[in-house]
Amino acid sequence: MPRTKLRLLAVLLVLLAALFGLLRLAFLLRFGGAEGFAPHALYIGLKFDARLAAILLLPALLLLKGGDPGRPARPALGALTLAAALCVYAGLILVAMVDTVEARAWLYGFLVLAGLHHGFCRGYGFGMRSARRIWAAYALAALVAVLLAYVVDFVAYAYIHTRLNGTLVMFLENAGTSLQMVWQSYPVVRIALALGAFMALAAWGLRAVARRLELTAPVPRGRKALHALAALGLLALMWGRWSAYPLRWAEAFELPGAFQAHLALNPVLFFLETRRDMDGGYDLAKVRETAPAMAAYFGIPAAVDAEGLPTLRREGVPRPLIDPALRPNVVFIQLESFASFKTGIQGNPLDPTPYFDKLCREGIFFDRYYVAMENTSRSMFATLFGVPDVSAVENATRNPLLLDQGTVLSGLDAYSKTFFLGGSANWAQIRGVLKKNFPGLKIHEEGSFRSPVVDVWGISDADLLREAGEHLRAQPAPFWSYIQTSGNHPPFTIPKHLKDFRKAERDAASLARGGFTGNDEFNAVRLMDYSLEAFFEGARREPWFANTVFVLWGDHGLPRGTEDPRFDDAFRNDVDKRFGDLKLAIHNVPLLIYAPGLLKPRRVHAVATQMDLLPTLSSLLGVPWRTATLGKDALDPAFQERSAAFAFTTFRRPPRIGLLQGDWYLTVDPGGRAQLFRTDRRDPEDLAASEPGRVARMRGLAEGFHQWSKFLLSHNKPLKERP
Repeated sequence: MPRTKLRLLAVLLVLLAALFGLLRLAFLLRFGGAEGFAPHALYIGLKFDARLAAILLLPALLLLKGGDPGRPARPALGALTLAAALCVYAGLILVAMVDTVEARAWLYGFLVLAGLHHGFCRGYGFGMRSARRIWAAYALAALVAVLLAYVVDFVAYAYIHTRLNGTLVMFLENAGTSLQMVWQSYPVVRIALALGAFMALAAWGLRAVARRLELTAPVPRGRKALHALAALGLLALMWGRWSAYPLRWAEAFELPGAFQAHLALNPVLFFLETRRDMDGGYDLAKVRETAPAMAAYFGIPAAVDAEGLPTLRREGVPRPLIDPALRPNVVFIQLESFASFKTGIQGNPLDPTPYFDKLCREGIFFDRYYVAMENTSRSMFATLFGVPDVSAVENATRNPLLLDQGTVLSGLDAYSKTFFLGGSANWAQIRGVLKKNFPGLKIHEEGSFRSPVVDVWGISDADLLREAGEHLRAQPAPFWSYIQTSGNHPPFTIPKHLKDFRKAERDAASLARGGFTGNDEFNAVRLMDYSLEAFFEGARREPWFANTVFVLWGDHGLPRGTEDPRFDDAFRNDVDKRFGDLKLAIHNVPLLIYAPGLLKPRRVHAVATQMDLLPTLSSLLGVPWRTATLGKDALDPAFQERSAAFAFTTFRRPPRIGLLQGDWYLTVDPGGRAQLFRTDRRDPEDLAASEPGRVARMRGLAEGFHQWSKFLLSHNKPLKERP
């Protein structure tokens, strides 16, 4: 057992680094397997782990002391200055991770408190009970915070495939819902018991150390040099590299694969460094610079508005496929986590969606339809308002300054309007953005339904769709209705009261071939299909059905489970690392416009994006539309070849961006590296070097979508209100 402070710190440094290393190996085994093993990623990870260990131990090197028996102890002042110094040190680390300039005041405060502690309380030391309690509290608090961060990190990665980072604070906006989802999806009790047992063991170890530790005071002259070297050593570990610039998390993303990058990160440090907005709002100079390319893409002249700001304002020319005099109803059905590769019509071998596939063969089905990002509220925002929500930490729906948005759906303002959600519309503050922009909208949410609540997301999708159909029976025509499902989502609840739904069991190999992580997820998709069948078969018997257009789409896809190289599952199978965290499984979702008797069946292969949904619908309904945002009529032949879809990494900062156009997919890293791939090929060849002209054109357009998305979040007022 170490008896001196330096020996103690050396042992603790090794133990902490070993603990973090074991947690990293657990992450590798759980999410990457043997195929994910990458020595260089582990090496970078070791340096991050050493940095975290050094940060935790530095206060002990500077403040832990035995006390000088010949000097005044001043126990009250000693305890106060020690506790205050440790608290200010914690604040210093939190601030310094994101703003070194702002951290200077915290550093000066820490140095002043440390000076007071050493200068006026030289007799105060570890031999006093209050000092031992303060150090025990610091050690246990630091260990609890770190271990809880790792638990959240593992849960977050299993759920949204990213390490713990600042964007995840958005889940605290709905802490109750988030905690319910965690409780229903994960073994919380077992995790808590394991953490409790570990903390009890740690407390026992700390108590044993405290009994054996011998601190001399004052420190012998010979050891002062060792203390100085130890301080330099800890600072060197915190710096992380032999360079004028410290080790930064961006180095992890220079590794060749997305999983390698995630393997290298330390979740505690990554969260602390990314918890603030890193996008910095829009850059008007870049918006102006990209305006000509964006205007050319939409086929309009570059222009400025009455305020001198660049604008993409344009009048959409309807291309009606339905007699406008019919004024058909519109029913939107947003399908939770519905990736294209989970459908039978796009080749899934387990055929989990036979009824949805049938509808697709009877309607206008878009098989290359892409959403901009992996997040439900962001996806809803982009669909309804034509602007990808590229905000860094706080989603646009949660920002009261961004509630007032222009929308193509205002062309149907004369319609009666309803919104259905099985849970609470306070989720992601979605109530505010809906009520603000759709006057007269009636929201049906938890508490509005007769059906039983089945989990954190409210009533089941089958019950939601059934009750929505009952409401639509009494809805005055014409109407539009938005139904948001949520059942295809952890905890994947199968309601026991749905007696005619039968769960299916498949072996692990079959599930893997179909892109499912287990039978729970497989049956959740099957339940979605069952719910759609019950809804549509009931709706066919209603008088409003014949004059109604149904629009069904996935709010976003998800990468878990897929084995298709086009969708890149580097996380599990190391098959195709071309796209990393811009994998197509996240972005490619089905879109179906279904109106038997009003629309002829058709399969559309042109690239389309979620910002196109409302302009396309308005055009085929014959409704004039105006917009200044980023959507177009996806059925317009003029866009057959040049139509593009923008992609964006939701949970990574700074973000990667991508652009799909035809069979080409361009990805651009934060550092500027561009890669170009063919989506119709299985090989991983980067064609950027051989296609410089295409790279330049697509890169300009991708950058334009990104810059205009940031700009339009705060510059998309309803056009009738603009000068």
